[in-house]
This record gives sequence, C-alpha cells and structure tokens, in this order.
Amino acid sequence: GCRMLMFCVLMVLILHMNVHCVYLNWTSHDRPNIVVLVSDAFDGRLTFSPGNKVVQLPYINYMREMGAVFLNSYTNSPICCPSRAAMWSGQFVHLTQAWNNYKCLDPSATTWMAHLGKSGYHTHSMGKLDYTSGHHSVSNRVEAWTRDVPFLLRQEGRPVTDLVGDTSTKRVMTKDWNITDVAVQWIRHTAVSLTQPFALYVGLNLPHPYCTDSLGPTAGGSTFRTSPYWLNKVSYDQVSVPKWLRVEDMHPVDYYSTFTKNCSGHFTEEEIRNIRAFYYAMCAETDSMLGEVIDSLRDTGLLNRTVVLFTSDHGDLAMEHRQFYKMSMFEGSSHVPLLIMGPGVKTGFEISLPVSLVDIYPTVLDLAGVPQPGGLSGHSLIPLVSGVSAQSAEPHPGWVLSEYHGCNANASTYMLRIGEWKYITYADGLTVPPQLFNLSKDESELRNVASHFPDVCQDLDRLLRTVVDYPSVSQAVHRYNKQQFLEWKQNLGDSYSQVIANLRWHIDWQEDAQSYERDIEEWLLGLE
Repeated sequence: GCRMLMFCVLMVLILHMNVHCVYLNWTSHDRPNIVVLVSDAFDGRLTFSPGNKVVQLPYINYMREMGAVFLNSYTNSPICCPSRAAMWSGQFVHLTQAWNNYKCLDPSATTWMAHLGKSGYHTHSMGKLDYTSGHHSVSNRVEAWTRDVPFLLRQEGRPVTDLVGDTSTKRVMTKDWNITDVAVQWIRHTAVSLTQPFALYVGLNLPHPYCTDSLGPTAGGSTFRTSPYWLNKVSYDQVSVPKWLRVEDMHPVDYYSTFTKNCSGHFTEEEIRNIRAFYYAMCAETDSMLGEVIDSLRDTGLLNRTVVLFTSDHGDLAMEHRQFYKMSMFEGSSHVPLLIMGPGVKTGFEISLPVSLVDIYPTVLDLAGVPQPGGLSGHSLIPLVSGVSAQSAEPHPGWVLSEYHGCNANASTYMLRIGEWKYITYADGLTVPPQLFNLSKDESELRNVASHFPDVCQDLDRLLRTVVDYPSVSQAVHRYNKQQFLEWKQNLGDSYSQVIANLRWHIDWQEDAQSYERDIEEWLLGLE
C-alpha cells in the first residue's frame, strides 16, 4: 500500500515535469469569454460512463465530446454554502473557517470574479450565489451547533416524490428557468455587443430537492419533484436499488446522518427506485438549462471564443447508504461534475486525476492571463485540459481534501482522496474510527478496509496532517459551536424553551422536551 502510494505521488510529479511551455499567451484581444454554470446537488458520476446510462443529459454529453471531463472531481465541503465559499475564494474550508451554512465568507472576500473585473473583463453574476455568512434557516444553524450533544432527533422530512404536470411540462423549477432566461437574454443582447471579454456566472438550484411544504415554512428539502416530460428521460430499468449495510454494521457518524435525515424507517424498493428516478429526472431538467446557455452562445457566434465550465456544489446520495441529501463523504454526496470546453481545451478528453472546486479559482485566472495571488489552496487545471502548462504553475498534487463541520454529522469529517483510496477521518483522529475505501475494488463504498490496511491509513493520515492540523481544527469548531449556541440562547431569554422546541426537530423534541434541554445543559457545562 505504502509503496503504491509513493509511486502514485511520483507518477503525478513526473507527468508534470515534461510540460513547461507557456499556456496560450493571450493578448487583450483574444482572451476567451468565460461562462461558469454551477448547479446544486448534482451527482458527478452521471457525467461519464457508466453513470450516464441512467438518464439522458444531451448537453453534458456535448460538453464531454467538445471538451474535457474530470472523472474524479470533488467538493471541498459537501454542503451548499461552505462548498461555494471554497469555490469562490480558492481556499480550503479550514482556512476560510466556513464551518456551516450560516458561517461562510465575509462579503468583502476577494473572489476570482473580482480579479477578472479588475483585469478588464466585463463580469456578470446571476442566480444562486450563496457563499457569504448569515443565511439559511435558524434550524440549520442550531442543528450544526448542537451536533456534539448526545441526542438523536429527526431533523429532515422523510424523502418523498411528487409528480406534477404532464408529458409536455418542461418548466418544473420556474425559479431556475427564470434565471436561465435572464442569462440567455444577457448573452443575446449584452454579451454580443461588448468590446471586452466577459465572464458570466449562472447559479441554479436544481437538482437540489424542493422544500416539503406540508412540514411548514422552515422545512428542509426532502421532496423530489419532476414532470412526466423529464421522467421520460430516465431509463427506469437502469435505476439501481443500492445495497445498504445493516444498521448495526454502519459507521457511527453514518448512522447519525441516516437517523437525523429521517431515513432510519422502512422504505420499499419501489420508493427507493422512485426517489432515485425522480432525482435523475431533475438532473435532466438541469441539463436542459445548461443547454439553453450553450445554444445562445452558439447562436450568437460567441461559443468558439468562450470557455464554458459546468460543475456543482456537491451531489446527492439519493438513497445510497440509506441517506438522501449531502453532508457525507460518500461518492453520491462528495463527487461533483466538472466539464470544461472551449478554446485551448482538448476535445473528448477524460482526466482521472482527483481535483476539487478550489481548483476553479486558479483555472479561471489562468484562462484570463491574470497572475495567481498567493495563498490559494487549488491548482490550475489548464495544464491538464490543454496539454500545455502555465509558466511557474505548480503541478496539481493529485490528491483532494474535503472536510465537513455542519449539521447531520456528529463529528468534524476530513476526506483525503488519492490514487484508488478514499481515507476519511473524524474529530481528533482517535475517538471516532476512520474509514478507508478502495474505490477501484469497491465503488459502492460498502467495505471499510481501514483495519486491513493500517499502513495505508497511517500514510494517508500523515499526508493529511501536512495539509491541515485537523485535530485542532475540530477543537476550534467545538468551541465555535458552543459559543454560538450560548449567545443564541442568551439572546432568546425566556422564549428559549419555546423556540428550540419548534425547530425542524419539533416532532421528536416535544416527546421529551425536558430531557433534551437537560442534554444541552450538560453539553454546555462540559469541559470541551
């Protein structure tokens, strides 16, 4: 295991030593336009074989034929806001301290878009941004702050499906279609007449599940909604029913996730298959929005001088591992799409080196010929997709770090992905057992082989600690959670008991409110 790892690291270095010519030396006239389209909760494994057999995604397929697809691209944190904070800042989550959906970037943080604006690009962003602090529901932040409290409460609605419209209903997610229409109008009317290159960001909500209305205004997204039009794009016979571990064999953090996501009850095979099929149909609707943007670039003659990048903030487990939603390092949740096409990008090109969303920042700057600022966590992907490398560009190290500190997981989680291995460690690295998966032999991640390969775990843990001193990060999150919760509680004064009883966990909470309040008091008094 150890020797194989060293070989992987060496190979990565050798591959990059041979390419050191200058990337297409753009002058101000021929710098490409840049369009970045970011969806929400799109499973990256659907963008290449065999995952792409289950649903028709014609525009993603088009991007794959006309450009490059990354076969191992990951989020840096499998939840909306922290993931986007990493993408926009180019920095790992422990550096921006984007611990949960409520605590992310300061609005004054310098994004790659700001750099492009300063370097003469006409910049425009629309749709879902979600990378600054202070948003998302109160329930969401309280669930994150109290994840160390030793109680188990269901925090989400049980995942359900909802079929709307008929075989001609294309526009199910109207909010996203409105964003897409605005983007298309902007390309057709504004972009065409610009004298300078432009950078356009389009943020979509799909295929993120919809809020479950029956659960009230604070409910999370547990409804997978689509129309027969999109469901017809799914090959139902290809929709698998994932194998689940027995509850007693689950990793303790995974069990906590399953329970808090309201997935510990019984599901029929038909229910599971439907949830998955509806999710894939929502992905097909997303693909169609990407298509509108690509078509408008083609119709206006802009496509051949525009680099288009498609990705997502995280995936969705869609009932794999007895869970839906994200907040997990399993592939369904952490593996994101990443496709790039345009001038200078090889066509029909597949890259298996693991990469992540922090790589987008240096990549976009590289495309625009803007010098890289210091302190970035990522590396430019231009050498990988073009076959030529930028001056002084550090080669991509071939490993990926993802971390998670928010709700629905009761320990800070760190994932290192390199070669065929995925190593997941928790908290201080001692109190919670690690997980190790060999993705080349066990793509369903049902066999944690950490105890069989202690040497691999040790090597990967050592590599991880050169990137982040994770026990002290976990400790900082503990302290933050407690201090934030105390502040919130004190601000509520006498209404605390009533407010905490009516968050998303209200059904379970109200069965034994006093004992749950006591659990919280004990946690607050603890020494951690």
